[in-house]
Amino acid sequence: MFSTCVTIQSGNELVSRRHKLRIAYVVQNPSFDLLTESPAIAITVKNVVRSLQVAGHHVDYYDLRGRCVSCIADMSAPERRLTSRLGFSGTYAFRLVESGVRRVQRIVKGRYLALFDSLRFYDACMRALSQYDVCHEHNSVLSVGAALACKQLNIPYIITVDADPILELEIQGMPLKGLQLALAHWEARQTYRIARRVLCLSEATRQRLITYWKVPADKILVLPLAADIDLFGQQYDRDEVRRSLGFGDEPVVGFVGSFQMWHGLEDLVESFVSVRRRFPNSHLLLVGDGPGRAAVEDHARRLGVYDSMTITGRVSYRDIPRYLAAMDVAAAPYRRLGYEMWFSPLKLYEYMAAGKTIVATRCGQISEVIQEGITGLLVEPGDISGFAQAVCRAIADPAFRRKLGINARHQAETKHSWTHLAERLEEVYCGILNATSQTCSKPGIPRRKLDDAKTV
Repeated sequence: MFSTCVTIQSGNELVSRRHKLRIAYVVQNPSFDLLTESPAIAITVKNVVRSLQVAGHHVDYYDLRGRCVSCIADMSAPERRLTSRLGFSGTYAFRLVESGVRRVQRIVKGRYLALFDSLRFYDACMRALSQYDVCHEHNSVLSVGAALACKQLNIPYIITVDADPILELEIQGMPLKGLQLALAHWEARQTYRIARRVLCLSEATRQRLITYWKVPADKILVLPLAADIDLFGQQYDRDEVRRSLGFGDEPVVGFVGSFQMWHGLEDLVESFVSVRRRFPNSHLLLVGDGPGRAAVEDHARRLGVYDSMTITGRVSYRDIPRYLAAMDVAAAPYRRLGYEMWFSPLKLYEYMAAGKTIVATRCGQISEVIQEGITGLLVEPGDISGFAQAVCRAIADPAFRRKLGINARHQAETKHSWTHLAERLEEVYCGILNATSQTCSKPGIPRRKLDDAKTV
């Protein structure tokens, strides 16, 4: 099935990427819905699980759905869910106590602590995880159930940290406080301590894990996000797409995203004023919606470019490549936030997969991914004039734009596909299993042998 075979020798049994592994991929966050197309975590989780399944591994996805733990066995049909068996957390007594405590919390306006959610997830994992080779969790705040179950069952536990959720809430103006903050800190330390590997999306998050959370550096691996190469590589009739959106031959500068405060959309609007001076018929296309939309619209009105701007509102994820086809330049104008940008922007890889000319700010991981003048143009965050100049440079030189787009697409194909990310994860799983092959069983808790242990 695989063209290569990565192996790590340790102990008596050798596990390679040719083995078919049984993987539990889990998310405890009760507000997370895999069936949505936003936020980016939903896209990430679906593609990671699907790519591992396509590679031949048995991957079951577990999450919280109200007061149940559900399981999806086939990511190509995520609407088909099964309900996991529960023990003590499924009893009438547990539910009665939970209902009473939650009612009191609502009355006194107490903060959410996720205690019952963690107990329920722990209970389900204790019953389910012994059939898997590894458990991989995508992190969220106040989530410790899977980690504690893995520790009890001696199942290799891996965690992906897309961002420090405590820091992220603080920057968003919703900081955790008091008991909630103390509990979140304790649970985060537990998950990082129990994890055999901590996977993060950027070097900034890696440094945060080392300096703030004291996670050993050799335990951390940076694995950036990826893009659906096939979806974003679809070919469209550019003129037809433009006509359907009401555009003609004018230069179109675009952005795709959820209109968050860190996206720098007000800076983009301000830089667009200068672009309009050089290219009076140019248009700004903003694809998406979110909490910052009203501020962006107000800013555009004040600067006199509102009539030269289109905001689509929320669109289907599968339609995004079509909107990208209408753009001459795809923008990623991220701002500085007081902290180094910790996340891995999904839109960056999707722009590259679509072969777009990218103008972005040198924030966090962006400057590690984009090669100046080769796969895109980079500008310092907050440099309104510099951003406008970069956009104008790209608009004025169609041959240069084509070169940047071709190079970006090639880099996406060779380095940033979900298949490539799945292969990296296979190496992580195999390395952990080989390193622990002699010590992975507890008395009385036999570990299941790998399916199809012979290579194919």
